[in-house]
Amino acid sequence: MLKFSISVFLILTILATIFWREKVSIQEKLIAEQLHSSSKLNFETSYALRTSGFPNRTDTEIQELEITERNGRNDFKVNRILVMSLIYNSDKYILSINPPVRLRIGDNMLEVPNGTLDISISIKSGTFTLHGKNLITHMNGKDLLTIKDLIFATRFIKKKSLKHREVFIKIQELYVTRFDNESTEKHKNMTFTFVLSRNLTELLDLNKIPFLGETITRTGSNTQVTLEVIKTNLDIEKDLHTLPSVLRELLYSSQVYR
Repeated sequence: MLKFSISVFLILTILATIFWREKVSIQEKLIAEQLHSSSKLNFETSYALRTSGFPNRTDTEIQELEITERNGRNDFKVNRILVMSLIYNSDKYILSINPPVRLRIGDNMLEVPNGTLDISISIKSGTFTLHGKNLITHMNGKDLLTIKDLIFATRFIKKKSLKHREVFIKIQELYVTRFDNESTEKHKNMTFTFVLSRNLTELLDLNKIPFLGETITRTGSNTQVTLEVIKTNLDIEKDLHTLPSVLRELLYSSQVYR
């Protein structure tokens, strides 16, 4: 009886191992396909993969990820991203990103040296949710702003016979770093609403940023964006001048509620 029980246990363990390794192969292949899809946009990608979590999870660690445009103008770097999923659910994925994170677009360098970033993705519904906490950001090596809580979420909304992407961004306690010692109100709230068209996405070069272009817009559709800021010292007249002109025009043309 003991030998039979041991034999059954060994067989089940072997089957579980084979099943888990198959799931690992599928997940690592999916990650590789997503990362290498950036090559279609003239990017080069380098990284290393390592998976753990046996027997009920597949936790794949993407190490030293670097995505660089071949002309050298744009790049994205992050030390570690952990992609987590359950063996019995191949639809939902959780990504945990460990700062520092660096994004360079042309002559501008945006860095997130501190904070936490978690992403939830559902393949079937096409939803994408990013949650950030206690974020510190630098622009071109200088302090830019701090954010206590950030939610970036997408979903599809159906209008007549077409599907459109909707993006909702909610930021709590966004404080812009200033060095002029001017007193500013730190409890102001504001909301921006605007439509991000495919043409504007291409004008901003967002389609050249890996993952982002497909996340927020698709061919033949517009993206409705709502940006809500709760408790901030942001001053549109004083602070937005540092942004590229096309972004300033976009925010100025939006409907703003304060």
